[in-house]
Amino acid sequence: DVQDIFLGTGLGPSSYAIIEQGMVSKLVSAKPEELRTHIEEAAGVSKYRERRRETESRIKKTKENLSRVNDIRDEIARLIKRLENQANAAERYNALKEEESTNKFDTAILLSLQAKESRDVLQKQLDGFKRDLIIKEAEAETKQSQIDDYRTQNESVVTAYETAQKNFYSIGAEIAKHEANLKNINRDEINNKTNLQRAITGFEEATKKESAFKDLSPKEKELKLNISIIKALDASKNIEKITLQIKPLQDISASKLKEVEELQNKINLINADNISLLEDLEATQKGSYEVNASIKSLKDGIDRNKSIELKTKSNLDEAKNNYADALEKERNLDNLSPKEKAMHVLDSIINALDELNISKSGLKEKAFELKSLLKDILQIASAQSKSLTDQFLKQQNELDILLKNTLTDIDNAEKELLSLKSNKIDIDSKLEKLKANKFDFDNKIKDIESTKSKASFDLRAVDVEINKHKLDLRTYEIKLENSSSALSRAGIAISNLNSSEYEGMDIDLLENSLDEVQKNIAKLGNLNFASPEEYKQRQTELEGLIESGHLEKIAIEKLMTELVQKSSESESVLLDIRQKQSHFNESLRELEGKKQLALVDVKKITEKITDTRLELKTYEINLDNANDQIKKSGLKVDDIDYDKYKDMNVSSLQDDLATIQSKIIRLGAINLAAPDEIASESKRKEELDVQYEDLTNALEKLSSAIKTIDNETKSMFKNSFDAVNARIKEVFPKLFGGGFAELTLTDDDPLNAGVVLMARPPGKKNSSISQLSGGEKALTALSLVFSIFELNPAPFCMLDEVDAPLDDLNTMRFINMVEEMSKDVQFIFITHNKVSMEKSDHLMGVTMQEPGVSRLVSVDMNQALEFVET
Repeated sequence: DVQDIFLGTGLGPSSYAIIEQGMVSKLVSAKPEELRTHIEEAAGVSKYRERRRETESRIKKTKENLSRVNDIRDEIARLIKRLENQANAAERYNALKEEESTNKFDTAILLSLQAKESRDVLQKQLDGFKRDLIIKEAEAETKQSQIDDYRTQNESVVTAYETAQKNFYSIGAEIAKHEANLKNINRDEINNKTNLQRAITGFEEATKKESAFKDLSPKEKELKLNISIIKALDASKNIEKITLQIKPLQDISASKLKEVEELQNKINLINADNISLLEDLEATQKGSYEVNASIKSLKDGIDRNKSIELKTKSNLDEAKNNYADALEKERNLDNLSPKEKAMHVLDSIINALDELNISKSGLKEKAFELKSLLKDILQIASAQSKSLTDQFLKQQNELDILLKNTLTDIDNAEKELLSLKSNKIDIDSKLEKLKANKFDFDNKIKDIESTKSKASFDLRAVDVEINKHKLDLRTYEIKLENSSSALSRAGIAISNLNSSEYEGMDIDLLENSLDEVQKNIAKLGNLNFASPEEYKQRQTELEGLIESGHLEKIAIEKLMTELVQKSSESESVLLDIRQKQSHFNESLRELEGKKQLALVDVKKITEKITDTRLELKTYEINLDNANDQIKKSGLKVDDIDYDKYKDMNVSSLQDDLATIQSKIIRLGAINLAAPDEIASESKRKEELDVQYEDLTNALEKLSSAIKTIDNETKSMFKNSFDAVNARIKEVFPKLFGGGFAELTLTDDDPLNAGVVLMARPPGKKNSSISQLSGGEKALTALSLVFSIFELNPAPFCMLDEVDAPLDDLNTMRFINMVEEMSKDVQFIFITHNKVSMEKSDHLMGVTMQEPGVSRLVSVDMNQALEFVET
């Protein structure tokens, strides 16, 4: 409200009456839109601007309200349209329900006539199912007896298989052991033959050249003798050392062989247990399959019985409610005639039966029989409402009995299902345990096989090491024999040698010395100095070794031939037993499959028998009810007009009923209160139409006010702009002593155009405000302010140090202009300029003689001058 008071006075939000030093530059360099606000303030347009903004806000709210009202009107119109469609649908619904009632009544009569024929057919089917059941049960028992016989025979096969497998693996271990020995013998034989060939060649060369060395010097003989003694002593030590190394290796070999045999025995035992475990696993899996089939069958039966239970309960509740309604109507009809009472009770019961949603064919037929009975009662028109009530109660009792029997069947089936589930849990637990045991057995076999492979590898490595040591031992023995022969020829016994005498001798040094001696005496170059006797002896020894190895090889090969023959025989036996066991297992699986198929057939036949019995019971009840209804109505079977139903059949009636019900379903939800709702919504729409018209008129008035404001604003702004522009052209030259300045619009539309200030001081060609100096900008801004003041003077004008950037000349021009305008406007300016102070009428100063206390000192310049002159 306060701002509204000062709008258009120069003291509003866009005030031009208070000018500070910083505002001078802002005023001069303002954007066209910002500069326009000052012109609008001077023209008094800002007040209209505010009124226009408020009017536009009201127009916006009015349009929003108008839109909401229009949406509601459209929605109500659509609702009325829907209600009209619903009213039409309600009429079609009533007609279709009447057709549905007639159709159901006729269908009930036909179904009651067909009950006897259907009962006889079902009885024949039931007898056939019973005969099939006896045959399938006998077949399942026969297959089970055969399975037991096969399992008994299979036990002896498993025992034979275990024995044959153990014998096969034992022979395989022997063959592997002899193969390793045979490889070592072959390698030794090759080495011995190579050495024998070398010995033969050396003997021939030694024989040829023996004559060349008969005259060896005593030094050579001495060196040879010492070398032979050292070699003999060294060979004796190595023989003792190797002998000590061979014994622990032989012990390790025996231990590894025993370990391999023990591991093979473990594998045989685990394989036997694994076979037994596989049989248990297979039997358990078959038991699990049988239990799962039984559980599924029981669940299906329970679901069917529960469905019957739920629907029977629903029908029973509906019947009780409708019976209570019938009793209430009967009490209200005490004054009616017996025929009228019967008609009313009949309508009530028929409507109740129409509303029951019964899926079981037996219950549907009961409903149709009840309708038939009611139709007969209607035809004779002499029965009382009590008779109808008795029939209704009888139907209720039958539903109670059927519900009780269904609940008993469900309880028994659930108990059996719980028992089967418990058995299934035990079987599954046993099955998981057997699977875990089989996994453990498989892992154990893998571990033992790995250990056996490692032990066999270690055994072969130890045998190789032993054979290597034996070969080294034989080499040193030959060296010892050679050295002993040389010493024997010299008359020296090894046992008489003192090893301490030869410890300081280096055989390499002795051999080098002997080599030097032989080089000196040798004339034939590089010769073999071993004697022919030594080569001959070496040849004999190697031939003995070859012969011994050959004999041992023949013996091993013969033994391996026998072992291979035994292995083949054992493997053949093992394969025969495996084939026999496979045949047993295949036959057993085939018998199990046939038995399982027979059991499945038994279950299917049992289910068919149960369903047939239930259906047969339903038809028997329907037939009994039909006969009771005919007897109670006083009609005889011969009196029934069958000609009326000759051309009718249940299928066509049910098709017609499905068509009628489909039409009812397509109608959807039916609103019987649609006419009342149409009247209510029409009244509401009329009220909204009035509101819509009022809002439309108000919006037109507001739009007209906006146009009026825009026209007035345009006129006032244009006049004020022209006046300010004309005045600034006069004021600017006064302040600058020449030059030119003007205002221009950025657009042809005065309502939206911005204002641009152009100034060109004297002696300058520029027209851009940004190129002016600080003093020039200040004078330009003051020119604009003074021009606006002359158009619309504010109550006062406050200038805060606007003369700071001016020199004395420009300050004098500025203060003269202020003095000229002060005749119409009160000026208050803050300055530090002496020239400005001289032209002032009153001076106000602030002092602080006492610390913290400011005091205002006021001086009237005219009085001060008079005081000075006097």
